[in-house]
Amino acid sequence: MIRRTVLPHQRRLPVTPVQAAGIILIVAAALLSYGGLRDSFRPYTERIDEAIESGRSVQLVGFLSSAGTYDAQGRFTFVLEDETGRRVTIVSHEPKPSHFELATSIVVIGRYDANQQFFLADQVLVKCPSKYHEQDIAR
Repeated sequence: MIRRTVLPHQRRLPVTPVQAAGIILIVAAALLSYGGLRDSFRPYTERIDEAIESGRSVQLVGFLSSAGTYDAQGRFTFVLEDETGRRVTIVSHEPKPSHFELATSIVVIGRYDANQQFFLADQVLVKCPSKYHEQDIAR
């Protein structure tokens, strides 16, 4: 039986260059996916303070505190009040949602603009009382 000795300069790499490239690609894809998902995830909050402090896009729920109007730039604006009584001006480039005045709660999706001192909404969603609610009470 011949015993072969392996000299230090003859040792094989535990990972081939192709395998190393594959590992690098997988790690890069995972990091890019995480970054994309993190930016698309919008936390849900019921407090204006949390929305302001987050510095990122959030879903803020509250109650209508003023009737909506259009400003000089044609943006729909209104005041939203949270559960603590704090108020913030909401500015949206979208038109006023239907049944806006009947809303029991409003969810705005967007971010607080500290320079302008208002919440810039990408979307305004209204939750209206169900048309079936009155029929259930009548029964």
